[in-house]
Amino acid sequence: MSDFRDWEKRSPRPLFEEDEAEDFYDDDDDDYNGRAPLFLKVIAWVSVLILLFAGGYWGTSLTLQYLDKRQIISQQNVVSDPGEARRVAEESSEIPGIGARKSGFEVFIPRGDVLESETVAHVPGLLEDDVKGVITDLLDTMRTENTISEQVRVLHVFRNGDLLYLDLNDPFVRVVQNLPEAKANLVMTSLVRSIVKNFSPVVRVRFLINGKDPELKTPVDLTMPWQLKTS
Repeated sequence: MSDFRDWEKRSPRPLFEEDEAEDFYDDDDDDYNGRAPLFLKVIAWVSVLILLFAGGYWGTSLTLQYLDKRQIISQQNVVSDPGEARRVAEESSEIPGIGARKSGFEVFIPRGDVLESETVAHVPGLLEDDVKGVITDLLDTMRTENTISEQVRVLHVFRNGDLLYLDLNDPFVRVVQNLPEAKANLVMTSLVRSIVKNFSPVVRVRFLINGKDPELKTPVDLTMPWQLKTS
């Protein structure tokens, strides 16, 4: 009968002892298996949210278009392009249901020795943009009627409290210099009154030329802000 110790010597032995085998495997691998990294989870959730948002937006748009075509609901007071907005503004000075500023602006055009009042249509927006548009139209009218001979352009408009800065190009100085004093004062009053009348809380207008303070003092003084006389 073989000795038990001899049989133990002949039997195959494992490559590693139990303690060594545990050290051979990294515990971190067990934690990693079956679990995605955090940044992949974040990307996945963000992608899902984007898809849900896009799907909801697209679905809502299609639903509103369908309901509008079936006249189940209708979108009132909505315009699709600037041309349609301009047409609506010309038809009505106030659009029902919309809290926008008026689209009819009163301007004062120098004709002869007096100022004649006219109402012009203009799609309302920011105050500065409205001033630029209205004064540009007024200057174009003066040029068409030969009140002024130069192509005067409004460069910038900005407001500080009740003072509005109107920045014009160089030809405006030549226009004023070439006019008689009475006519030059009428043109200046036309501009100031058209601004003050329509754009509260503005009560004073400071004229700039290419962003700089003008030095012209005759026939009218452009070095100081202009303000209408109060009775």
